[in-house]
Amino acid sequence: MADFVANNSKNFTLYYNILEYFRIIMTNHPSIARVTQGDNFDIDTDEFPKYPLGNINITNVRFQDKVTSYNVQLVVADKVKLKNNESVGTTNFQVVPFEGSDDTVDILSNTLAILNDLISFTRKSEDAVAFTIDTEIVCTPFKDDFDNGLCGWLAAFDVRVLNQGNACLFNLLLDDNNC
Repeated sequence: MADFVANNSKNFTLYYNILEYFRIIMTNHPSIARVTQGDNFDIDTDEFPKYPLGNINITNVRFQDKVTSYNVQLVVADKVKLKNNESVGTTNFQVVPFEGSDDTVDILSNTLAILNDLISFTRKSEDAVAFTIDTEIVCTPFKDDFDNGLCGWLAAFDVRVLNQGNACLFNLLLDDNNC
């Protein structure tokens, strides 16, 4: 596990800054057409969305001794499309590749490669030295899990951020000066 650097100018203990980091790298990836944030079941609610899409979801946060841990889920998905398998000759013979009659395998391959880019960048980038990926990254494929014809991968992992905050920001016990 890599060590964090405490002198980064951006405070990644703030929820907004973690979301913004992943939004920026997903937006800058040349293969992602649209980036959203929030619950995975709401990622395809626009009337005319662009694909492939990326979604950032923080499922929980743990405050530990001098560390804040975010459980992050990144989704990269595309809409499944039927392949154009033309009939050949008068016998109406149709060749369907082993992948099936749609582009599911292509989408799974492409979206996993995109997730690999995002995670590799985060692990190795000097811009991300203020936090570290703290756990094994588990990628899970899906197809039609969100009732919208999407296929892709969900990557789940923990991000640890140095939290050198004061014991408290406000004296909540007005008669106590321990803050």
